[in-house]
Amino acid sequence: MSLQLILTGTSHTFYFSDLHTLVLEKEIYTFYSQLTVTVYDTDSPENLLDINRAKLLSDSTQLHLGTIEHLSVTKENGIIKLQLTSRGLTAMLLQNQLEPGIHTEMSLDRLMMEFYTFPEDITWEENSDTSNYIYVKQNVSMWDGIANLSYKLYQTYPFIRGANEIRITLPTTYRRYSASSDRSLIRVGMITDQSLLYSDFYMADASGTYGAYHENEPEATDRRLVRTKQLALDQQYLYDPQEALTFRRKFTDRQLQRFFFEIAGVSTLSLGDCITYGSVLTRAVLTRIRIVGDDKGLLTLMKAYADGFYAFSGT
Repeated sequence: MSLQLILTGTSHTFYFSDLHTLVLEKEIYTFYSQLTVTVYDTDSPENLLDINRAKLLSDSTQLHLGTIEHLSVTKENGIIKLQLTSRGLTAMLLQNQLEPGIHTEMSLDRLMMEFYTFPEDITWEENSDTSNYIYVKQNVSMWDGIANLSYKLYQTYPFIRGANEIRITLPTTYRRYSASSDRSLIRVGMITDQSLLYSDFYMADASGTYGAYHENEPEATDRRLVRTKQLALDQQYLYDPQEALTFRRKFTDRQLQRFFFEIAGVSTLSLGDCITYGSVLTRAVLTRIRIVGDDKGLLTLMKAYADGFYAFSGT
């Protein structure tokens, strides 16, 4: 496999296959990929200043397509050094806000097409189910609206598959990676992280009486943790106020346990694909991918979470 970086601007396109350093990060609770890369060039520095898009390919597989967040161009001894950071196009979902109020008969299709016109490279899982509404508070982003709708429809948290595809369910067609049979496997391990975990959630009712609704997190109780939240009534879940607490419980135990696998080279797997590892993992969802590279070579770190939204094993 060979990597290629393509940088495009208003009047120039640049192609790089010799990347000095590289970090590509994708995580299932983060709604965009992030690329940090350093390359060298001999072109005129002024031609590089209008660059606004970065694309990373592994052969013909698109790993990343995003906007340039930061670009530094320096010239020394006739050599130009480019250092850039790029976020996937879906970062725009945080940078656009929804109009406050109640939006009825809302589907993912309507949400993505009727508010703003996004670049066509942002795609989403087809969904025309208009049986739900979303309640939007002040300063709520498009992504928050998608997360609200995703949980109402399927009790899931949305994620970005591939470069810029919004998913609210796991794909029915996916690739399966068997760590046990991978000769490029360098190391495998397991992590427990309870830093985000809360034990109890309390919420007021419509009259303002706190403690009217309560949700306990057994994982925190088992770990003898006492961490509580007191919340006002969440109008996003007036149809079932308890669901507001269930959602928060699941979200705060994210990444609670995770297996990790590091391999030599570049993996073109996507978030939502499947990891197996002997009898330990029979079907674990791939929830994080981190590709790093320098003059010593390329490595890919993959993780599978077990938390409120994901499990290590399944069918």
